[in-house]
Amino acid sequence: MLLCAGCVAQNPRVEPPEQMPPIVQRQRELPADVGDKVLQGALDQYKDDAAVRELVDSVRRYSSAPLTTGNRVDVLVDGPQTYSAIEAAIRAAHRTVHIESFIFGAGDVGQRFADLLAQKRKDGVEVRVLYDSLGSRETPRKFFDGMRAQNIEVREFRPLSPIKTPEIWKLQNRDHRKIIVVDGQIGFTGGINIDSTYESASTSRPGPKRGLEDGWRDTHIEIQGPAVTQLQRLFVATWQQAGEHTDFAPDDKYFPQIKAAGDNLVTIVANDSESDDRSLYATYLAAFTHSTKRMWITHAYFAPNEELLASMINAAQRGVDVRLIVPSFTDSTVVLNATQATFTRLLKSGVKIYELKDALLHAKSVVIDGTVTIIGSSNLDMRSFLHNDEVNAIVISRDTAVRMEEVFQRDQKAARTVELKAWEKRSLWQRTKEFFVHMFSYWI
Repeated sequence: MLLCAGCVAQNPRVEPPEQMPPIVQRQRELPADVGDKVLQGALDQYKDDAAVRELVDSVRRYSSAPLTTGNRVDVLVDGPQTYSAIEAAIRAAHRTVHIESFIFGAGDVGQRFADLLAQKRKDGVEVRVLYDSLGSRETPRKFFDGMRAQNIEVREFRPLSPIKTPEIWKLQNRDHRKIIVVDGQIGFTGGINIDSTYESASTSRPGPKRGLEDGWRDTHIEIQGPAVTQLQRLFVATWQQAGEHTDFAPDDKYFPQIKAAGDNLVTIVANDSESDDRSLYATYLAAFTHSTKRMWITHAYFAPNEELLASMINAAQRGVDVRLIVPSFTDSTVVLNATQATFTRLLKSGVKIYELKDALLHAKSVVIDGTVTIIGSSNLDMRSFLHNDEVNAIVISRDTAVRMEEVFQRDQKAARTVELKAWEKRSLWQRTKEFFVHMFSYWI
């Protein structure tokens, strides 16, 4: 009984803050009445759509972080496009480069980054790299020592050694974030690690065999504007947690005044295993609950708890066009079985499910009602919501939503449809795997 109780994917307790998080313009919190006018102006194209305003207000209320104005967001698809944008920003860096990555591999891609960072360090740029001990466990220690020899500051998040991490119960809490901030003014986040699995684009269609090692399908974003400050603060906080205190003064070096770069509204929502803040989970739930038209979800590791699953089912039953793209093959068979354990209920409720065929899916994104886009590192599972450090960017922008819907439709064409009648004919062995994995889905 105790074992089963520990295996149930429970619903995290979420409560909205007493006050609505503020809107920040030019790094200054606006009074509520002024902020409301700014938001109304940004949503002017939706002025006759009360449902959109309710959706935005709900997501914003549960975000816990301020909504920032004046951002430009560029969607980056797959490794080559993402690395090209990141490397261009690093080459242009004048003061600082901060990298936080779950995986920092030692292959061709990782070495290319290491060489570029070493060159920037020689140019006088401060370079800091933070990697997760578990995520980067296959990277030889000498690789990071080589970076240190180039005067790059490198820290390991929560070493797997019980000597270095005596609070061994914390070993399950990992830093799964992907954050890069250049000069405090250009930020990147999403699902892409620094690793050779992204050396080729998913359009190369590597297939199930080669696809485990290369050509992963993923989504990242580049942000210019005030929201970058939120990414920088997250990096600094985790950097301090992972080692000795670093003096990030003067503030204007690391947190410069940032001019408006676009018209996107963005908030950065983070999950911290040391905190009781559940805003990352709560914003997903709020978005699902208040969707009225379309809810298109692309998630590589999809093992939601009952509350999130019910919110998707309820949305489909009230007429929302709910679509879900998941992998057809993966680097984690257990998670794939947990995903498949949700298919019957979702299909019966009217959710359309698609399995990406020719490339390994690693993206984590949601686009809702052509307005709200969520892109980040967080999977739709309880490990992400309760045990990992994660980060999502929530973008309120029709342009970004349209771009993400285009990406979704492209992926849908490259996927096979899961039909209820065919799914109900699956083998007893498949059903057995789903049953047992579902029992332990909390710990996946």
